[in-house]
Amino acid sequence: MPPRDRAAPDLSRAELLQQTPQAIRAAFGDDAWLLVDLWAVSEPVVDVPVAAFDWLLDLPLWQRDGRRFQVSPRDVLATPFHYPDHLARVRAADRAYPVHAVERQGGLVILDGYHRLLGAILDGARSVPAIVLTPAQLASLST
Repeated sequence: MPPRDRAAPDLSRAELLQQTPQAIRAAFGDDAWLLVDLWAVSEPVVDVPVAAFDWLLDLPLWQRDGRRFQVSPRDVLATPFHYPDHLARVRAADRAYPVHAVERQGGLVILDGYHRLLGAILDGARSVPAIVLTPAQLASLST
């Protein structure tokens, strides 16, 4: 049986978009990209203040008990013992890798690396290493 944070059934892209809360769609946009392509982007790594990502911590990005969009990163920060699967992923996240973010709506949106971000926050870090893409760079990865 998969961990409780990974038990939601597979969906088509259309089904996933239909279920995605509006706040998440507004933050992330509708670009369709693959993680492998994102990881292949060759841009410099920069230090970004953790505070730049604070507004994202309230978005219900994660699954719980087979249901998507149930848990926000801030939920895990506030009561980590309620979310043992996510806390384990935070602790296991390899912070040697930068988070990947995109410039959007006058701020930054993390595309990959929320568990690494939470690990940094829990460890008291003031910044995280990040690869920051422009919207055009992200659009060029669209499938």
